[in-house]
Amino acid sequence: MLTADQVTAIVPDAASLKAGRGLATPRKWQSLGGDEEALWGLVTGSGKNPYQTRVSLADLASKCSCPSRKFPCKHAIALMLIACGEPESLSEKTRPEWLTEWLVSRAERQEKSAAKKADKSDKPVDEKAAAKRREKKAARIDEGVDLLKQTLLDLSREGLASPAARDASTWENLQRRMVDCQAAGLAGALRFVKEEVLRHPQVETELAFEVGRLFLLCESYGRREQMEGGTRAEIEALVGDGPRSEDVKELPPVLDDWFVAGRRVFERDRLVTSMSWLLGRKTRRWAKVLRFAHLPASIAEPWPSGSTVSVGLCFHPGKGPVRALPLDDGQVASGPVPEASDKDFDAMLSRYSETLTGSPFLRTLPFLLELRPAASAWLADVHGRALPWLSDEVEVLRVESITGGASTLACGEWDGSSLRLLAVADGENWATINPRNG
Repeated sequence: MLTADQVTAIVPDAASLKAGRGLATPRKWQSLGGDEEALWGLVTGSGKNPYQTRVSLADLASKCSCPSRKFPCKHAIALMLIACGEPESLSEKTRPEWLTEWLVSRAERQEKSAAKKADKSDKPVDEKAAAKRREKKAARIDEGVDLLKQTLLDLSREGLASPAARDASTWENLQRRMVDCQAAGLAGALRFVKEEVLRHPQVETELAFEVGRLFLLCESYGRREQMEGGTRAEIEALVGDGPRSEDVKELPPVLDDWFVAGRRVFERDRLVTSMSWLLGRKTRRWAKVLRFAHLPASIAEPWPSGSTVSVGLCFHPGKGPVRALPLDDGQVASGPVPEASDKDFDAMLSRYSETLTGSPFLRTLPFLLELRPAASAWLADVHGRALPWLSDEVEVLRVESITGGASTLACGEWDGSSLRLLAVADGENWATINPRNG
């Protein structure tokens, strides 16, 4: 069944969600319909004819005749919210021709895509050609690592307060070079510098830290053959030479009932990424599950935030809380929120320190603990100790409205300097806090 959490997770931005909620009233629609495969409706807009809005429930892909370039548009968001809150209003059961044509067209495209993949998989693997490609990629990555290391040294000698170090174009050009060198992980790290670090209020400290981190990564990659398997695999993945998904799925799975504690959705270069933090009820192990979609497609999350899924997860090699691949969609059920992963901030910071010792490239650590709003930019634990909270006014108001200023179990991320909330307990419910905050 479609849930409001699934809808919220795929909206393009806060403005679209607000506009969609404003239209999520049946009286504003000329007609509404739905069945087990799709939703459809006609809504009056600024054009001469009503907008034709349609949603595929299989993957929450949508199409609307409105001129919006956002996916999903506010009309598709409203239609899905109506299906969640007032399904009885979807009274039309006969599919209109424009919906049928769209569904048939999508099915044909998907069949052609599946056929192409099947043709590729049926072809025998040329081991010599594959080895040659791997060798060529390794050489390109080595070239990129050497280039980045030398550039970081040059910037450090010139000074991190210099115009070149503070110029976004410097890091953007480096990012492009890393893409050319097939070092996707390094390209992502340089994008982080350009988009996040250079805009940080404490850019002096953050830039120095990030430059040091990148240089350490480059040095470690050059010495990776001297390191044990887990550390080496993690370094290779951070550079952009990680294991293939099919190889990870060959590893022994970890079976558990996984609590879907928090989710963050973000979009970069028309690629939508949904990142979910899962906490094993038995193993007490954290797992990061990623799903991707290229716009205009959207991500249909099979696991609502706050649910529990029984599934086997295959973990990427590494030291810290690492990415995991589910064997399938598993069995989803509701249940109580598990015990906190940390009893207070001291325990969380100790876990962060221990994890950082084994994985110095760690960016964020997930947590599940009792917190309360202490001030507009602070969160306090059960002992009243407070840490900075990365938030905006809307998020603060939402959390304060849910908690009433009292302590409640919360999931989020700690990045070494501030907390980011992803979800909080609202009585017996699990409330997502601005999932599109990437």
